[in-house]
Amino acid sequence: MAGASDSRLQVKELRCDNCGAPWERRAFLNTRTHACENCGCVFEGHEDQWTLIQRVEGAYETRPAYALGTRGSLDGVEWEVVGWQERSVTAWGVRYAWEEHVLFNPFEGFRYLMLSDGHFAVVSALPGVPTTGLNQASYNGRTYKHFSTAEAVVDEVLGEFSWQVKRGDVATASDFVDPPYIISCEESMGEANWSGGRYLERDEVVAAFGPPSRPISHPRGIHPAQPNPHAETSSWMKKALGVGLLLWFMLSAIYFVTRSNQVVYSGSVDMAGTSGELVIDSSPLLGSNTLEIDVRAPGLHNNWVWVDCLIVDPTAEKASYAGVGAEYWSGPGWTEGSIKGSTLISGIPKGKYVIQLTPAKTQKHTKPVDVVIKRDVRLMRYPCCSFFLVFLIPAIALARSRNFEKLRWAESDHPMS
Repeated sequence: MAGASDSRLQVKELRCDNCGAPWERRAFLNTRTHACENCGCVFEGHEDQWTLIQRVEGAYETRPAYALGTRGSLDGVEWEVVGWQERSVTAWGVRYAWEEHVLFNPFEGFRYLMLSDGHFAVVSALPGVPTTGLNQASYNGRTYKHFSTAEAVVDEVLGEFSWQVKRGDVATASDFVDPPYIISCEESMGEANWSGGRYLERDEVVAAFGPPSRPISHPRGIHPAQPNPHAETSSWMKKALGVGLLLWFMLSAIYFVTRSNQVVYSGSVDMAGTSGELVIDSSPLLGSNTLEIDVRAPGLHNNWVWVDCLIVDPTAEKASYAGVGAEYWSGPGWTEGSIKGSTLISGIPKGKYVIQLTPAKTQKHTKPVDVVIKRDVRLMRYPCCSFFLVFLIPAIALARSRNFEKLRWAESDHPMS
């Protein structure tokens, strides 16, 4: 149309003032700091006005685990990697480093994909300020335990950031955890910024963004927010333990009630007898799988007694042997032993037996010794062993859970004892 002005949209290409490489803007007007992907130099500015604030000497070869421009869907939102930085803290002479991938979505804002020793976490800025107390912080009804506080240093930067950042920047970082969740506070220049997020399994990250741009190590150690894989097992084991204890009590009660604990002989052995043997009449010991032989030596003092016990099956011409004795010693202010003794003979088949009690020829106690023989006795070892077995598997599960937590907190400011 005649007389109409010829207006055209002017497009200006942004290039690095240091190396001349073109910039690709991904976060648009949200970018306050831009680190050149080619040379690593850092610029601050807005729109098309940028000022070089940090130059990199030599070839710049540092690269993130996920390259800038990588896109992926996480929590139902599509994100793009627009920036990356490597940070570290030094404690007791040991450097601990991690990576932060800056994720951007035009409608959702920024998120941060953290990578530390092969462990991932996704973090975002908190809309509010947590309530802090002694070694803990509370936010949205969840209580977090203080994990560590240290001076975090920015070692490398690349791409776009919504805040001012450069290599060498230092902030005081405090982490609070309630696995799988974590919140952090970073204080710098009198300003505190809170962020919060959750631990991500490696498979979840790969499913969202694909394989990393460079090889990364398998997870090493335990991440502060890593879920305890034994916690769920421990919770289930606690319930199983309650059921197991109930069954143990019922079975133990049945065991004690069904044992007859019958006395089949009660008498005495003449320890000075010339025959050296006492034969008890062939009494029926029906169902006597276990016999208990008890001796009691009245008047025993600074001496010992011993009785050889032989359970003879006349039909099968087999015998079971057990010895039982007692010893008692004393002196000024001390005593040792007892005038009582006991022994068990187990695994005896049902039947009729002859019981032979023979005093040891070398013993010097001459007074009679009382002897009581019981069949089908109650043995505490069975309920005690079963009680131990009831606790064994839950104890192992609880020990593994506690050991996991101990390893987690070993790297914190509050190691478990």
